[in-house]
Amino acid sequence: MKIEVDIWMKKEESDGMKYVCYHTVHAEGDMGRMEIQSTRFEKGCMQVAASLKLPFKPKLLWVHGWGMSSSVWRHLAAMLPEFEHRYVSYADASTVAELLAAVRRPFEDEPEGEWHAIGWSMGGMLLLELLTEWREASDIGLNKAWEQDQGQEQERKQRQEQEQEQVQVHEQKQEKELESHREQEQMLEPMEEQVQNQVQNQVQNQVQNQVQNQVQNQVQNQVHEQERKQEQEQVQEQKQEHERGIGRTGCMGDYVAAVRLPVVRSVILTGTTLRFIDDTGQAGWPDRVVRRMRRRLAQAAPADTLRAFAECIPAAAERASAESCRWLLEHTAALGQDITPAGLDAGLAYLQQADLERAWARLTDAPDDPRLYWLHGANDSVCPLAAQQRAQATCGHARFVVLPHAGHAPFATQTAQWLHHIRMWCSASSKGSLFDDFQMEQGGGA
Repeated sequence: MKIEVDIWMKKEESDGMKYVCYHTVHAEGDMGRMEIQSTRFEKGCMQVAASLKLPFKPKLLWVHGWGMSSSVWRHLAAMLPEFEHRYVSYADASTVAELLAAVRRPFEDEPEGEWHAIGWSMGGMLLLELLTEWREASDIGLNKAWEQDQGQEQERKQRQEQEQEQVQVHEQKQEKELESHREQEQMLEPMEEQVQNQVQNQVQNQVQNQVQNQVQNQVQNQVHEQERKQEQEQVQEQKQEHERGIGRTGCMGDYVAAVRLPVVRSVILTGTTLRFIDDTGQAGWPDRVVRRMRRRLAQAAPADTLRAFAECIPAAAERASAESCRWLLEHTAALGQDITPAGLDAGLAYLQQADLERAWARLTDAPDDPRLYWLHGANDSVCPLAAQQRAQATCGHARFVVLPHAGHAPFATQTAQWLHHIRMWCSASSKGSLFDDFQMEQGGGA
């Protein structure tokens, strides 16, 4: 009998957590052809596909910025069918910690498979926070495992030293006893030879008997002690061997398993910054401006503050396009759907306090995943181009691109060019020989 199975998946909810799996089974044999279609089930689809070793698309997480909605990404996601798309929602966030948890949640919900992530504005900053958190957790796990290994080695050395000390004490005791016997023999020399011989013989016999008895007792004790130690060592070795045999879950494994990280191949930053506050106004906004925004959020209708902020997103040249301005205003976050007033205030508080320069230097100093790619509009007035230039000056392994004439949302105003960079970068990040492939596709430079 010949059996064919066609399986495909479809995501039916925007949160990325509900799947429907459709499959068609064709069976052909002596009794004819049978076909069963449109069997559907949720979530279990992932396990079935994994068991059948079906190829999965890499996942792409979209992280939007302050005051906006995940709807800004939908038209872009439709143009990238090579990815499974996931989105961040700040709807339940009212603190800085909850904003970060909202970005972390998609990775925790689906830890398997290959990930890429795009972070815009504050979303890019939160992604960098998350990467730093993972790097520190991994380092702590490895350090603790190393310390545990060192502790076990120290215990072994201490046991050896204690055993050596016991042997030395035993030898010193025997030496003292022999010295005492020699002194007794010397005291007998002035006596008459016969008496001396008799006494000497008696003493020698007594000494020999005493020494023999002591030696026998000591030998027996040592044998028993050695047997006991051997039994303990065997038990310990069996325990250690068992721990090694289950995948080394002791020592290193206990800590590494606790910080098991998703496979994030690349992170694309767009219109973001390492430090939003800059009182000079050259690389960010003065703190007084953000304080005023927070007061207005508390005193007036939040929608007014959001509209005022949205007007800053296009560059001067882009404001001439009524379509782009209308598009940006339409996608300003609807209160109660994607973020609450408390969440907006938490976002502004985060922008006031965040400083990711050290984290950036540490992340870009390591050549391993994830690869970092920074796209920035040349005329960005929310996160000025100087913010990217400062990051580039302290950077190790990362790539930077400036999009001419673009403002804070180049994906909305220069969509085709922006998507071209995203496709090339994500494709190269998944290959392994990242920079060579990327340079070749770029024609020699990034």
